[in-house]
Amino acid sequence: MQDPDKAEKICTVFSVFFLCLGMVSRAVIYAKGRDLWLEEAVLWDSLEPLIGGFEISELALRFLPLLAGIATLLLAYIFAKKEFGGRFACVFLFLLVCSDSLLFYSVNFSLYGLEALLIALCLCVWSYSKREAKTLIALITLASIFCIMSNYNGYEVSYWHSNDFFIQMLGRHFIDFHYFVFGPFVWLNALIFVLALGFGSFFLYKEKKYLLLSVFIPVVILILLHLLQISPLGMPYSDFMRIMRNWSQMQVIGSKYIVFIMPLIFIPVALCMHKVFLKVGNPVLVGILIIFAFLALSSNAIRMHKGIGAPESSEILLRINENATSKSLVYADSASRPIFEYYMSRRPLRDNPNLNYFYVKKDGYMYLNNNFIGKYYGQPDELFDVMKNFKAENAFFFFSFGDFSSVGESTTIIEYVQKNYTGKSRGFQSKHAGAAWVKF
Repeated sequence: MQDPDKAEKICTVFSVFFLCLGMVSRAVIYAKGRDLWLEEAVLWDSLEPLIGGFEISELALRFLPLLAGIATLLLAYIFAKKEFGGRFACVFLFLLVCSDSLLFYSVNFSLYGLEALLIALCLCVWSYSKREAKTLIALITLASIFCIMSNYNGYEVSYWHSNDFFIQMLGRHFIDFHYFVFGPFVWLNALIFVLALGFGSFFLYKEKKYLLLSVFIPVVILILLHLLQISPLGMPYSDFMRIMRNWSQMQVIGSKYIVFIMPLIFIPVALCMHKVFLKVGNPVLVGILIIFAFLALSSNAIRMHKGIGAPESSEILLRINENATSKSLVYADSASRPIFEYYMSRRPLRDNPNLNYFYVKKDGYMYLNNNFIGKYYGQPDELFDVMKNFKAENAFFFFSFGDFSSVGESTTIIEYVQKNYTGKSRGFQSKHAGAAWVKF
C-alpha cells in the first residue's frame, strides 16, 4: 500500500535529481561548445546588422539558449506540480530531461530551445492565472503559430512520409533512451510512446479536456500544413545525412521543427505513467524511479561526452589565414558564406590585411570584399575568371558541408581543380569543412 505523503517526498527528491542533472548536463555541453554549425551561423548572419561590429564568441551566442533550456525545465516542473502534484511532476521532468533534442537545442544558437521555453511559459502563466479553458487554448494556439512561422523555410518532402514513420518520429525523437534508438530496439521506444500517449490522452480527456485539446492543437496544425505541402514536419532524412553517417546529429536535427511541442506532448505520456505510480507501493516506486534515474543519467552522459559536435570550420580558415598573401583570393560558396563571414568578423582573420575574399549569396550575386561584382551562374570557370581579373597568384576554395547542395557544389569545383590544376593544387579537410588550395 502506498503512503501518499511519503510517495510525494520520494518523488520530490528524484525531481531535484532530474533538475540538477538537466542543469549540469546543459552547463557541461555548453562549456565544451566549439565552432558554430552552419545553421547557427545563418541565424548570426540574420542578426548581424543588429549586433553591429562587435566580436561575439560561440559561447556568448549560445548563452541565451542555455538559460532558456534551464528555464524550460524549471517552468515545466512548476506547471506540472501545480496541476497534477509532485508525482506527476517527477515523471514529466524525467521525460523532458531524457529528450536529447531539448538538450541539444538548449546549447545551440537557434530559436528551437526558446520556442520550447515559450510553450512552458504559456502553461505556467495559465496555471497560475484565472485558469480559463479558452485562455489556455488561445495561448497555446498563438504560441504554436508563432513557432511554426519562425521555423517556416518552404516545403520539403519529409522523410517521415516513408514506411519508417513510427521509427523515426516516435522511436527516436520523443522518448530518447540511447540504448534503444538504433537497430531493432527502436521499436521498443516507439511502442512505449504510443501506448503511453494513447492511455494518457484518455485519462487527460476524462480529467481536463481543454488541456488535451491544447496538447494536440499544434500537432494538428503541423500535420495539416504538411499534408497541404506548406511546411514540413521535420528536416528530411537526406542523402547528405546518409553520406556523413552522423546518426546522433541526424536524430536531433531531424526533430528541430517539433521541439516546441515536446513540453506539450509529454503531458499525456507522463499522466499515463503517473496513473501507474498511484497503484504501486513505495518500495516499488523507489525502484522504478531508480531505473528512471539511471536512464536519464546514461542518456545525458552520452550527450555530455559527445557534446553538440563541431564542423571545425575555424581550423580550415586558420590554415587559409596562415598561408594567404596579398596575392591570394579566398572563395566561399553561398551555403558556406555565413560561417565564413562569422569567422572573418573575429580575430585573427579580421586583422589579416592579406585576406581578400569573394563569395556568392543565395540570390546568386557575387561580392568581392563586400563589393558587388556580378552574377554567378554556377560554372567553375566564372570563379576562376574573377581570380584572374584580381591577378591572384593562388586561391583558396572554402566549403562547409551543411547540406547536400553544398557537398554537390564542392564536388563540382574540386573535380574542376583536379582536372585543370593537377600538380598545382592541394586540399585539407576537417569533419564538416574543407578547402582546396590552387596555385596559378
